[in-house]
Amino acid sequence: MMQSVGRTVRRAAAAAIVGGCVALAASVPHGPAQAETDLSGKKVVFVPIAMGISLTEGWVRRMQEHAAIYGYDLDVRDAGFNTGAMSELLAKAISEKPDVLVVHNPTVQLLARQIRQAESEGIRVLQINLQSNQPSSAFVGANWNRIGREVAEDIVKECGKGSGKSGKVAIVPGQLTAADSVIMNEASFKVFEAHPEIEVVSNQASDWEPEKARQITATVLQQHPDLCAIFGHWDVHTMGAGNAVKDAGKADEVLVYATGGGEKMACDAIADGVLDRVWSYDADGQGRDAGSMIDILLQGGAGKDGAMLELESPLKIIKAGPDFDPGKCWTL
Repeated sequence: MMQSVGRTVRRAAAAAIVGGCVALAASVPHGPAQAETDLSGKKVVFVPIAMGISLTEGWVRRMQEHAAIYGYDLDVRDAGFNTGAMSELLAKAISEKPDVLVVHNPTVQLLARQIRQAESEGIRVLQINLQSNQPSSAFVGANWNRIGREVAEDIVKECGKGSGKSGKVAIVPGQLTAADSVIMNEASFKVFEAHPEIEVVSNQASDWEPEKARQITATVLQQHPDLCAIFGHWDVHTMGAGNAVKDAGKADEVLVYATGGGEKMACDAIADGVLDRVWSYDADGQGRDAGSMIDILLQGGAGKDGAMLELESPLKIIKAGPDFDPGKCWTL
């Protein structure tokens, strides 16, 4: 099973690993502040599931800032939602022997062998947000167990005993074997099992596609017109589910929950009544954390006794209603 993503390594502790050598010099005119620690000549390769989405674009923006400060090279290789291409890109990157390889796992198993190979060849691997079954040097990302549990508890509160509602819930993962979906489903079902009035009537993956999520949701609403809640595992495709709810005239009856990186479009979707509640892991902050972790790995930082270094992303819960705060979202 996966290493737990529940442990938080505070930045101060991470800095201590490298002996406090991450000191910034004064700002350089017409350019970014330069670090006294020169990491020029070092190479980092990032292989995301896909670019062109706010999540990965936000991460890369912050990683590039760190690369500019420390002088190392950051090479981004876009897999374009193609798992076969992703494996090929990773194989090529490993053959080039970068100092750090950053991977964004589409499933818990797909890249496990290549992560193990890279680590065995001395390449430090940072997994970002979606974790493989294979541990590596470091992980930066959301606590999916906590998110799954908290969303399920909120659904019980809104749809469970005493609510006067059906208790029927539809889950819309991106991929059933993606790390976030595996962990969130496990955590959610544990909560639901303690509340037999909650019935999960659908658990169908959208393959991260909004249109597919819309079609799945439209069918579920036809079969279960008294549906109480939808739990989508990524805000982008969950907007398709939310639009199906609006199209059916049930926006006031069905609560639409999502997780996501908390970019402005998520707050726009809440303002437009497409989403109701978003558990945001703040992709902008994750990008800064990933950049910091890369800096640490390039300077030899390592977990105690070979354990993974881990940084857990703080959560922001964004809800529709009188307390809705669009300032909780960020903009590229």
